[in-house]
Amino acid sequence: MRKYNIISLILLTSVLLVGCATIDPNTGTRKDPLEGFNRTMWNVNYNYVDPYILKPVAKSWKEYVPQPIKTGLTNVANNLDEPASFVNRLLQGEPKKAIVHFNRFWINSIFGLGGLIDWASYSQPLKIEHNRRFGDTLGTYGVETGTYVMLPLYGAATPRQDLGNLVDTTYPMLSLLGPWSLLKSAVQGIDQRSELLGKEALLEQAQDPYITFREAYFQSLKYRVNDGNIKKGKETLSKDELNEID
Repeated sequence: MRKYNIISLILLTSVLLVGCATIDPNTGTRKDPLEGFNRTMWNVNYNYVDPYILKPVAKSWKEYVPQPIKTGLTNVANNLDEPASFVNRLLQGEPKKAIVHFNRFWINSIFGLGGLIDWASYSQPLKIEHNRRFGDTLGTYGVETGTYVMLPLYGAATPRQDLGNLVDTTYPMLSLLGPWSLLKSAVQGIDQRSELLGKEALLEQAQDPYITFREAYFQSLKYRVNDGNIKKGKETLSKDELNEID
């Protein structure tokens, strides 16, 4: 029953977000009604949480955890996202890509020891770059992101993407993990942060790091909604960097 309550709440929120533009039509600038709060939380995350907690953990993960263990754990975590990607591809009207996610899941789960080994990616037809979240699905149907908010420890968030992604937790396998899903998210988050080590110059050299990060975040959301199909002239970050921003 709780599962259906979550889905109903998300769908209601999505309806309310339709037509709520995030760009001011008069000035062409992004609306940020919570900017004062967001900048305070950005200062906490950027100047304290990241350098004293996240970065040291990511550095230890990258330098001290053996590569086979890192690869195996991230493979398992990513494999658990395949069923949700399968459902979201169907909802987006992409049955062929949905079958790819389905095949990836059962092949890696059975022959890859629960996902430790990503056997599916050795087959070109089964390679797929992006997972799909319900927030991405809402975006493909024109649902706006809603108000941008910077949360302590968690980071950047929007109603469409982050509330929408709660729907994914109602699908198997994520619905069966319960609190263990936090461990899955932690592995993925630490691995993504480790991939960004040494790439902080973009923010360090920016005139306003808050604005730079905020726009990179929205560019990343657009990249996900369009399944990586962004015009080259409008890209300011590489595809790898866009994949790593979340």
